Amino acid sequence: MPDAGYNRGGPRHRCLEGTRENIIREIMHWTDGRENPPICWLRGSAGFGKSAIMQTVAERLADLGKGVLAASFFFLRGAGARSQFTRVIPTLAYHISRSIPETKDPIQHALQDDPTIPDQSIEEQFQKLVVSPLRQLGYRPESFVVVIDALDECDDYQSIAEFLTVLAQTYSEDRLPLKFILASRAEDHLCKIFASEMVHSRTRSLDLELFDAQNDIISFLKSRFMKIRLDNDRIIQGLDEKWPSNEQLTALSEKSEGLFIFAATVVTYVTDGKGSPLEKLKAVLDSHLGLDPLYAQVLSSVNRDRNFLEVLAALILITKQLSINSLGYLLKIGTDEIVARLVDIQSLIKIPANNDGIVQLNHTSFRDFLLDERRSNYIRPAGYHAVIVVHCLMLMTSLKMWPEDDAEYYACSQWHYHLNHATKENMLDEHWVDLHKNLDIFLKSSGLEVWINTVLREEPGVISQDLKAVEVQIKVCFIMLTFFCFQMLNSIQDVTSTWSYAASSAQNQIFSYGRFRF
Repeated sequence: MPDAGYNRGGPRHRCLEGTRENIIREIMHWTDGRENPPICWLRGSAGFGKSAIMQTVAERLADLGKGVLAASFFFLRGAGARSQFTRVIPTLAYHISRSIPETKDPIQHALQDDPTIPDQSIEEQFQKLVVSPLRQLGYRPESFVVVIDALDECDDYQSIAEFLTVLAQTYSEDRLPLKFILASRAEDHLCKIFASEMVHSRTRSLDLELFDAQNDIISFLKSRFMKIRLDNDRIIQGLDEKWPSNEQLTALSEKSEGLFIFAATVVTYVTDGKGSPLEKLKAVLDSHLGLDPLYAQVLSSVNRDRNFLEVLAALILITKQLSINSLGYLLKIGTDEIVARLVDIQSLIKIPANNDGIVQLNHTSFRDFLLDERRSNYIRPAGYHAVIVVHCLMLMTSLKMWPEDDAEYYACSQWHYHLNHATKENMLDEHWVDLHKNLDIFLKSSGLEVWINTVLREEPGVISQDLKAVEVQIKVCFIMLTFFCFQMLNSIQDVTSTWSYAASSAQNQIFSYGRFRF
């Protein structure tokens, strides 16, 4: 995974120089002590700056040289393979082979002797690609460090739990010259595994919310507003040089309640060129505490029509982010329209410089806000999953050859995922006509053969990583077709004959294209 390490391309958020030094010193001290537990868990709520801290720690460890930073992996929800566990251990092994050259040959030999290692269990992978090569180093007085950020953004909870158990088990049997610093939200599935006796006894836990950040947030705000002024931004050129005042900065810091994402969003929102900075800052200061009122305030000024809501829903619901061009192709919305609508919420997202780039959320807390119907009512997830299914079906129906665009691959590999989520919450009623119509058209089109062969021969996404996933897609198709047939039976007089015809026709339709036989 070339884009998962600390030195990956694209935006990387790090701590402003001179800030978060209390927690960073604590972590660096842990890396130095040989008697310290081999695992360190940095936990905190969304928006507290965990990823910036982990990025800064990784960079400082790398600056020490001598392979002190052995490896790193930064999970990111909605970023394809970076939100999955599948490639974590092979990526760590590759980094270790680069950071500690003596491990390169043992790792290469292991893979040459058994190329199936990356497909084996987490325990087997870890033992063969990490533990065994390090054991061959013999005694080492120094400790190497592995940095893994955002465990909570990995989609595979079970693999994370297994990995943490394997880590703890390994340290109970052997003393490796390797330490792991892990960061995540304190979510239930992670708290349970870290509370287990084996993992807990080998872990140093650091609660980020116990480290005061108010002065650091004030420094951050001052720095961001100063940079905008130095960049000769016309938005604030005419304002008093002392704006925002120290009192306003302190008030913003108090409102942030330790959330750096709150501070960052405020600066972008106030200076985005849409309205008076003075009035917008005043509105923020007059609002309630926390991120939710800020997110709601930004969205309140947007025309939330069908196109905007479909684009917004796609950004938070699709499993792999697409470029603006591919997103427009999938949703059948012009790229100029997409960009125009995204500009309205530019304080909450990163808009790429061109349409070949992907749109990214500034922070996953915005996704959480939109998906929690107790906090917002902008997006009804099940309903918009159904909308995405329809778009996928329409795109697949039009396919005459192998998928070429990312949107085509996405439709072929992920339509079953959205279908599953659309049906979970019994939200299909309002979208049932479109869904049935497009499913029926797809099953009778040449696109069906393209889809089946794509799943069998290509690897467009997680669904085609093994043959079992192919079975899942076919079963989903049968379930939906069966349900469709039952709906038809209500309006047809001869139930028995109609069902026999529909079922046999559907079976032949699906499997004749793919040359399947029961």
